[in-house]
Amino acid sequence: MKKLSIVLCSYNEENSIKLTLKNLIDKECVAEIIIVDDNSQDNTVAIINSFNNAKIKLYIRKNTKGLASAFIFGVIMSKETHILRFDVDMHSSIDYFLQTYLENKQSDCVIFSRYVKNGIDQRNNLRKISSFFLNKVCQIFLSNKIKDYTSCIFFFNKNILQDIQIKNTFYANFIIYLVFDLIKKKKNYLEVPFVQEFSTQNNSKSAPNLVIFCTNGFFYLTAVVSCFLKRLFVRL
Repeated sequence: MKKLSIVLCSYNEENSIKLTLKNLIDKECVAEIIIVDDNSQDNTVAIINSFNNAKIKLYIRKNTKGLASAFIFGVIMSKETHILRFDVDMHSSIDYFLQTYLENKQSDCVIFSRYVKNGIDQRNNLRKISSFFLNKVCQIFLSNKIKDYTSCIFFFNKNILQDIQIKNTFYANFIIYLVFDLIKKKKNYLEVPFVQEFSTQNNSKSAPNLVIFCTNGFFYLTAVVSCFLKRLFVRL
């Protein structure tokens, strides 16, 4: 039976990490839980260590920061054939993530999408509307073969890394490059519905205030432009 490496990127997750780990540890298909922590200043690390479980592999980074580099590091340290990534505060969806993996592990990549049938974004209007229009821009200028370019909740077979590089963009816009490469390289990808709950916005590290929200929006648009320029030379 093929098993999963779970890669979690954490920073000040004391309100979520305990329940997330409880929901993962006893699952048979989960071989290891790799946590890359960017030197949390709350009780996150103490809570992780309190589990004292061999499945949990904690790496604390004191000098390097950023979601993309943390995820890349976690992938490098993983030992299984498949990687699952989701946000630490999405513990209520873990059973769905794992069941989807068991049903679709033949795919190169499965994206949990808010924009396919039965997918829903329950966050506030600012985040919901801006995300919706950003993904429409991606569909218009890159390809409409995928609906959710910014979910960042997905699992994949590590074999795709022979053809696709996870770009270290610091922020979560690395996912746009990854999704575009899935299409460009003609990988066996799939989108499945996902409900992003309202509560996930309360723990956002990417948009804690309007200035950072707009800055990160600029990074996303930069990724779209970069991929669009590549598309001019690649027939999808």
